[in-house]
Amino acid sequence: MDNLFLKYMRERTGRKKSPEGPTFESPGPVITISREYGCPGRRIARQLAETLTQKNKARGNNREWRWISKEIIEESARELKLSPSLMQDLSEYKERSFFENLALFFSDEYYPSDVKIKNTIAKFIYNASVEGNVVIVGRAAEAITKNFVNSLHIKLKAPLEWRARKVADAQGMTIQEARREALEMDHRRAAFRNYFEKERPDIDYFDIFYNCATLSDEEIIESIVILAESRGFVV
Repeated sequence: MDNLFLKYMRERTGRKKSPEGPTFESPGPVITISREYGCPGRRIARQLAETLTQKNKARGNNREWRWISKEIIEESARELKLSPSLMQDLSEYKERSFFENLALFFSDEYYPSDVKIKNTIAKFIYNASVEGNVVIVGRAAEAITKNFVNSLHIKLKAPLEWRARKVADAQGMTIQEARREALEMDHRRAAFRNYFEKERPDIDYFDIFYNCATLSDEEIIESIVILAESRGFVV
């Protein structure tokens, strides 16, 4: 059964992508993971990178897979010389109002334009993806690496009530507070992604969607590994 399923997945996923615009034949491989707030993106990315590394080693290839998430913000903030407070806003996808930007303009605190911040983040993601063997969590990485042939783009989803329960348990909130938090973060993340995706539908960017409410971490990771192997990401 496993061999038949793997054969099926190879036939389904073995075709080259043909997106609009230029393609990049050699960079990568890269796997991107986007998630609705409350879904375990970082946990799955860490376990996925560990599993792919083990698969490589079992085949005599010692190159390790790594995963990055907060490093994207840390490195971008370091390059832009952002203060800790602005870095925190950036990590939470916060955008400033006109009056907040005006106050910063007259303060001693350096704050680059939103365009410069987003482009710096994009450059970091692009360079990490070119290097390859990397799982990237969030930050519109699916759009930034859309034209990489050696890429796989995942989105983790779940019903709002399921996500609210997870957030409430993790952060000590009420369900009502967690529901508002989840909706607000979903909105912020969508606004950040739309800078790169121009409000195009998710199906233009993602290869596969997983429902975290009905699938365990292990099931999701096993499925992604099968797809990665079928595309030659494990050698």
